[in-house]
Amino acid sequence: MNGSSHELIDYGRFAERLAAQRAEPDPAKRWDLYRAFQQEWGYVPTGGRRWSGGEQSEAEAEELDPEELAALVPPERVPAALTEWWRLPFNSFADSWQMYWTNPVWPPTWRPDPSGYGVSDGLEPDSPLAADPDDLRLCCFMAEYEYCNEWAYLSTEGHLPDPRVFVSTDDGWTLQADSMSEFFLVLAVTGLPDTLAWHARCDERKLGDGGFDAMAARIAGTLPELGFHPWRELTMTKVFHGGPDVLASVDPTGDDFRLCAYGRTEEALRRLLGELGGEWEVRRPRPPRTPEESKG
Repeated sequence: MNGSSHELIDYGRFAERLAAQRAEPDPAKRWDLYRAFQQEWGYVPTGGRRWSGGEQSEAEAEELDPEELAALVPPERVPAALTEWWRLPFNSFADSWQMYWTNPVWPPTWRPDPSGYGVSDGLEPDSPLAADPDDLRLCCFMAEYEYCNEWAYLSTEGHLPDPRVFVSTDDGWTLQADSMSEFFLVLAVTGLPDTLAWHARCDERKLGDGGFDAMAARIAGTLPELGFHPWRELTMTKVFHGGPDVLASVDPTGDDFRLCAYGRTEEALRRLLGELGGEWEVRRPRPPRTPEESKG
């Protein structure tokens, strides 16, 4: 994505694409938007070493102690969408995980975790999410880099092919995505543009008092939301917006980089920044490091 000829994509209409994907009844098409978004932002499968997942190995299970075995979610409660995602040839996490500050949990493990490794509790008995008072467990399949947050689906929805995903926060479990396939799509939105695209961070120190709110309002007034639930990670409550060949994120609760913008081309990004005003630090795309480079 170096500014050469390409088809312009208006992410101001992304919510329409997301709604259409949500309404798609054919399971064979549940990854269409995930694949398309990654391609649009420059991801190409590496064809190299991948983070393994998608199969529960009996040999590996034999090496676990009883507590570790008790922590594993049984195969009948592992959704089809999760195993499908692991096996996708266009899975940017599996072969370019350096773009993401998250760790997979495969096979999924219970929350609360009988082994004591997982950090999150189950649902509170009075939780509005509790469909069965006798089963308040969740099944964790992804965690923030240092396990400050965990993402999981409800045990009571483990039989569904593409269940909802929840994130652990200081306020308990909160809805993160309406389906697991949508969770991996928004995960790609958080990771790919920040690595593969032209991107910029606003210098809030030069916005003055009330400057963050003014810039956030300017972004919201210029770029429609993509339609996801806010991304929750660490202190973040990040909302994504889109326009012609650009994305922007607004994070009112985070600590760093609360106003960011991304362009499929340098021209698109600089056009957006000119409309928004303020001072931004523009950065070039940076391809993810190879596994060999990561060892250095």
